[in-house]
Amino acid sequence: MRLTLVSAGVLLAGCGYVGDPMPPALNIPKRIEDLGAVQHGASLRLTFTLPKMTTEDLLIRRRGEVDVRAGVPGEGEFNVDAWAATARRVPASAASANEDGSMVVEAPVGEFAGKEVFAAVRTSNPKGRWSGWSNVLAVKIVKPLEVPTGLSAEAVADGVRLTWNGEREGHYRIYRQGEKEETFTRIGTAQGLSYVDRTADFGKMYRYEVQAVEQAGEREAESGLSAVKEITPVDTFAPGTPAGLTALAGVNTIELAWERNADKDLRGYNVYRATGDGPLERIATLAEPAYSDRAVEPGKPYRYAVSATDQRGNESAKSEPVAITLQP
Repeated sequence: MRLTLVSAGVLLAGCGYVGDPMPPALNIPKRIEDLGAVQHGASLRLTFTLPKMTTEDLLIRRRGEVDVRAGVPGEGEFNVDAWAATARRVPASAASANEDGSMVVEAPVGEFAGKEVFAAVRTSNPKGRWSGWSNVLAVKIVKPLEVPTGLSAEAVADGVRLTWNGEREGHYRIYRQGEKEETFTRIGTAQGLSYVDRTADFGKMYRYEVQAVEQAGEREAESGLSAVKEITPVDTFAPGTPAGLTALAGVNTIELAWERNADKDLRGYNVYRATGDGPLERIATLAEPAYSDRAVEPGKPYRYAVSATDQRGNESAKSEPVAITLQP
């Protein structure tokens, strides 16, 4: 009898307590918090990232709808649900999202020029349970900016000079794509209808695009991108003429010195000499802005000039000559 009671006690001690059953997960997506907006031509370009987790911190495996709204606010105190009920729904689908969940949606807003447009987004699960609305953006809409036309590119001594046509002398962004680059990168801005790309290298291919920009409240409105212009700039430009040439008599030498050129593709200098009224003839090619002429004779008058050369062999004009006679 005692054995039976002990066995029963052991069995009872091994039983765990079973709690109340957990309710099924609602699988409601978390609220989007990174909605961004910029007016692009006659559209409002909206960017955001779809949530990866639910409000219960469960991984979202299947998505429902994406509800993007854009419209003017009503009178009185703003209420997002009341506003959304009358705002235009913009076509959007989770199927068009990038691998990281990011999305870009275009909302037509051209008819709202001069007004403030609000935008927000929310998502649902496959059963139609909606997240809360994202951060709400207010964007002042301006008259759509015209796309710059007639983009041209030419090689200049400083790099590549771009010119284009625009509706006014406004603000423009400059984009460039190198030969081995997959995308365009913004390299600068211009207040006017021209720009010099001083970072371009001769002999390399580049593609350029230009975009008009205008301040619209706290944001910027932008036009579409211009047609692409391609160029491979060729260096046909001589360096600057050397300045500050001086000649001093030494012991059986004439010492020449001049200011160093600032050209980025400088290769070196040519030194020219003339005896008496004779022609200037090249007597040396060197890299530094100084030269010691030992092939001189006392009592003879000499004239000197220098020029600069670049990596492609372009030569500058000769400097102003200097005259000197080595005393016996």
